Amino acid sequence: MKIKRFVDSNMRRVLRQVRDDQGPDAVILSNRRVAEGIEVVAAIDYDQALMQQALQVPPVEDRDESQRNEEAAAGVHVVAADLKPVDVENDTDDDRLVSLDALRSEISDMRGMIETQLSSLNWERQAQKNPARAQVLRNLTRIGIAPDVCNLITDRLGPISEPRQLWRKPLHALAEALPVAGSRLLREGGIAALIGPTGVGKTTTIAKIATRFAMQHGTGNIALVSADAHRIGAQEQLATYAGILGVKVHLAEDPGTLERTLRSLRDKKLVLVDTEGCSQRDRQMTDRLAAYGNNAERVHYYLTLAATCQEAGLDETIRVFSNVPLAGAIVTKVDEAAQLGCVISTLIRHDLNAVFFCDGQRVPDDLHYAEKKRLWLINQAIECMRSSAVNVDDQTMISRFGYAGALNA
Repeated sequence: MKIKRFVDSNMRRVLRQVRDDQGPDAVILSNRRVAEGIEVVAAIDYDQALMQQALQVPPVEDRDESQRNEEAAAGVHVVAADLKPVDVENDTDDDRLVSLDALRSEISDMRGMIETQLSSLNWERQAQKNPARAQVLRNLTRIGIAPDVCNLITDRLGPISEPRQLWRKPLHALAEALPVAGSRLLREGGIAALIGPTGVGKTTTIAKIATRFAMQHGTGNIALVSADAHRIGAQEQLATYAGILGVKVHLAEDPGTLERTLRSLRDKKLVLVDTEGCSQRDRQMTDRLAAYGNNAERVHYYLTLAATCQEAGLDETIRVFSNVPLAGAIVTKVDEAAQLGCVISTLIRHDLNAVFFCDGQRVPDDLHYAEKKRLWLINQAIECMRSSAVNVDDQTMISRFGYAGALNA
């Protein structure tokens, strides 16, 4: 009889060692946890009677802890009286857990394969049933419109009888679905604060609004307030624009100072507040928005969104900043976006009115009323698609619209 000790941190691996070294006829004499991991003592050519006689020890359950410790220290491997040969092919608890995990993984993989095949079949079936709708979905996808908004637009379309309507009707429907609102800001003034993440163009947009207002009403009725005390160069940039216009910049580094500053500027027809840019994931964002909300009765808050942002980031930004009552959104960097479908989809999904579109750095030329520029923005989305040479393959359509009911006629 040949006895050998095997140790590993994992039961499955240690049993594999036993099998590789001693073969499938090996018998497990004992196993226990040790400092190095799991210890297994195995034997080949096993004779149970001879082993018990040689060891001359009582059953395991009759020995106290001190005796067992002494045996362990002496390197004695105890075999219980009812010990029976165990094939290493039989699963231990650890093996069963590993096998169960593997089975779950295989089932998950099979489910994914089945869902993919069903999605493919569903897309093909529905596309054959309603090819015009399928083509409209493909066209909208090419300009980056999200699946939920694609379905919303196609649901609003009537019958399409001519090929040219495959683009024209959906684009007009998309423009109509885009929420916009007129702004009295440039006509009547008021107190407006631009909020949003860092780097979306709040300061430049304030300069555009201020310059456009000054061209109509003069500079004496304008005041600029910088509430950004953290971003390097923020106040200097606003001061540069203010110097060109010939207006004063007031500093408000905390909510209390902002309240007093706004109170002192009641005689001004237009007050524009450049707020601190910060991430929508900032843990202190809630407190800051609550502080802004204290002035919500007389301050109109405009959420500034960069058209270059991804859809998920835009969604998250709107959700967080909506804790403040928003007067609308200002979409910036339209000229820098590779795809405008993301910002269009997000505005529609959240029903957030766009007030201004900005498409460059020129002050004030690159500031446009969203109410008058809905079709212009849609056309810009088409231009982005053409310049990027977007190609939507069948696999993309299957993943986006292959689920049941996505292409209902």
